[in-house]
Amino acid sequence: MTFPHLKVTYFDFPGRGEPIRLALVIAGIPFDDDRVQRDTWPVVQKTLPFYQVPTLAIDGHVFGESSAILRYVGALGGLYPTTNLVDALRVDEICSYKVELVDHLIPSFKESDPEKKKAMREALLPDLRDMLGLLEARLAAVSTPKGPWFLDTVSIADLLVYEAVLTFRVGFVDHIPTDICDGFPRMMAIFHAVQSHPKVVAWYEAQK
Repeated sequence: MTFPHLKVTYFDFPGRGEPIRLALVIAGIPFDDDRVQRDTWPVVQKTLPFYQVPTLAIDGHVFGESSAILRYVGALGGLYPTTNLVDALRVDEICSYKVELVDHLIPSFKESDPEKKKAMREALLPDLRDMLGLLEARLAAVSTPKGPWFLDTVSIADLLVYEAVLTFRVGFVDHIPTDICDGFPRMMAIFHAVQSHPKVVAWYEAQK
């Protein structure tokens, strides 16, 4: 199959760009991995749709919005249901809830005062645990006897779960325990399945 020329633009860390990158990696679709550095961001930002990343260039045409991009690359690479509408709904539900989870944290990211940020994060913790519990329940509600994935095979929903767990585990969200997801077995099974996927392992190894 011939694919269009793709370029993913995002910062040089996982975040919202990582599920997009990993979807392309797992699908075996070539892409340019364009990583914006902080010192060039003010200039680059003004050239982008909605002034934000990630973006995806398809044969030179640039598109924004991480959820839209992820669905596109998922469909392109077989990681998003295109014929089973119920499965597509299941995946979309996880995608939308992941956005809600991140949105819950955004006000604390915008706080510049360290003590106020710490207080905000500590106040968020009970609600965050509840939200993760709801995500765990939805993941567990779908039976996958063939393996650890949310559906029968890996999908973009799994990559979003992976990125959510990774964000906490690497300490990206200060004052939130790095092991906050460890008590959710379905979530962690998906995380480890993505982490140990041969193509993901090879790709991360190549980044070193």
